[in-house]
Amino acid sequence: MELVKLCPACGDENPISEIICRVCMTNLSLVSPTPMGSAAAVHNEPEAGEGEIREEEMTISSQPAELALSSMSDGRQVSVGSGCVLGRSGTAGAFFSDLKTVSRRHARVDFSGGSWQIEDLGSTNGTKLNGRFIEPGRPYTLKAGDIIGLSAGCELRVMR
Repeated sequence: MELVKLCPACGDENPISEIICRVCMTNLSLVSPTPMGSAAAVHNEPEAGEGEIREEEMTISSQPAELALSSMSDGRQVSVGSGCVLGRSGTAGAFFSDLKTVSRRHARVDFSGGSWQIEDLGSTNGTKLNGRFIEPGRPYTLKAGDIIGLSAGCELRVMR
């Protein structure tokens, strides 16, 4: 039986050696291996005795699983989950590995209070939102179409 790492964000089956999902760049370092093909065994029918959907379940399911970003320079796309660190050694590190002007832990995106937010983590070159530097340590709300600038050579458009 072959084991894989099932991405919690997109459901892709990754080789167990992967630490970042090859589809959506989600951190897989804490994901336990599961048998290949287990992604198809989705639980859709309620078990006997299961009742209504609880409020905490509704809150979780209403949270978007990921935020899609597109590079302004080359069109590459990356999807990140809540709590993802943008930077060369952050959660989506492979996406930024060739950009030396982006800090190792540059900024973090989170889903909070019904919206996506970005926070500069004290990066060397700062973070811009729509052309204006944001204050480190303070979250700023993101919306589709916003431009995130991590350096002169790295601008990302918020897709959704």
